[in-house]
Amino acid sequence: MAWLLLVIAGLEEIVSVIAMKYIDGFKKKTPLIVMTIGIALSFYCLTQAMLVIPAGVAYAVWAGIGSVGITLVSIFWFKEKYNRTQLMFLLCIVIGIIGMKMTTS
Repeated sequence: MAWLLLVIAGLEEIVSVIAMKYIDGFKKKTPLIVMTIGIALSFYCLTQAMLVIPAGVAYAVWAGIGSVGITLVSIFWFKEKYNRTQLMFLLCIVIGIIGMKMTTS
């Protein structure tokens, strides 16, 4: 259950960052509300996951999910450009997340 909460926390982090892109200098209220709720849910799920998963592992996985997720959203939704080297290092993050999961009891 803790790992599921950690994944949910990472997904909420992605939602929050997407909402940030639409805030437009805090002029738009809906993205601001989505961002605020997303951050609150993300941190709630992260803290609950940290009750079982060591803090360093949980934080690394949470940050990795957010980094990889928002990069993929940026590529496929926002049509931002990334080069092969950046994508190779993104793969390193994914490998690190898998490694953290596999080596945590």
